[in-house]
Amino acid sequence: MKKLYFLGPNGTYSEQAALKIQKIIGKDYFPTPISTIAKAIQFASQNPTDAAILPIENSIEGIVRQTIDNIYINDISIQAQIDIDINHCLISKGKKSEIEHIISHPQALAQCSKYILDNFNEKIDLIESPSTSASYFYLEKRSNAYGAIVSSHLAQKGNCNIIDTNIGDIKENKTRFVLLSKNCFSIKEKTRTSIVFNTKNEPGALLKILEIIHKNNLNLIYLESRPSKKVFGEYNFFADIDRGEKEIASTLIEIKNACNYYKLLGSYCEL
Repeated sequence: MKKLYFLGPNGTYSEQAALKIQKIIGKDYFPTPISTIAKAIQFASQNPTDAAILPIENSIEGIVRQTIDNIYINDISIQAQIDIDINHCLISKGKKSEIEHIISHPQALAQCSKYILDNFNEKIDLIESPSTSASYFYLEKRSNAYGAIVSSHLAQKGNCNIIDTNIGDIKENKTRFVLLSKNCFSIKEKTRTSIVFNTKNEPGALLKILEIIHKNNLNLIYLESRPSKKVFGEYNFFADIDRGEKEIASTLIEIKNACNYYKLLGSYCEL
């Protein structure tokens, strides 16, 4: 049985993404929860028959840095991307008026900050957890004074009271997940390419890369800088281009020749 790693435990939005992608790549891929993003990518890169489905960007909070930082240091490629709707719910053993502590993943707490401010006083204690589903299991051993922000999927399965649903500050909330593997999946036409590069430390170095993309009439969808973790003050740039690798092969060669460091992270389809 092949493994499809996702950020666990069960009940997370990552599990929803895993179950959705499993229907596309095949039931021989068994969804397997892993405690950290770094481990999921490492395990998938060590076995070419396995894969991982991980969050890479949220429509509100932006890029998931743990995913970005671990993709390029491992021998693995992005094979596909899929969007999952995020619907946060507040649950508790007790009533809303009894809640003094709220636990959830940091991104979930941030995405519901206005709701928390509007419904609880400034003394509310916010507790960070590794995942939204970990929040639920934490809640099982706590009193009525504790609430948790979890997915609607888990809220409906659990034994706690659903206090409020769809509590996110912005209702059109989505997370983009990427399928990572050494194995090449022929699912759909590849329409997006992701790269990481490091420019020379001189004025206009990044502009040269952008000019290459512009002159070839390509749409740069995303650009993010991250510390190289090798030299203080040195940065890597992560970029998404709105074309498949074969269509822009000559452009990628130009970019590579203008960089100190370059790596293709994947050319993939959007599901």
